[in-house]
Amino acid sequence: MKYKKILLALELIEGELDDAFYQLPEYNANSGTRDAIDCARSELYCLKDDIERALLDEDKVTMDEVFNTSAPHPL
Repeated sequence: MKYKKILLALELIEGELDDAFYQLPEYNANSGTRDAIDCARSELYCLKDDIERALLDEDKVTMDEVFNTSAPHPL
């Protein structure tokens, strides 16, 4: 599975967790559930951040590639 596809799936999961968190009534009996959803959201944000960094790293050209690549011959 490619990073972009994984990121899309994580964004869908994030939306569902956000909906669950905000739809759950704020009763004392639900505090454990709200904490569990909030922890899942936090873990998801960290994972999403890692995937976004991997996508950026995949796309950038390193300085070694710039300086160690011979210039094309002008003629």
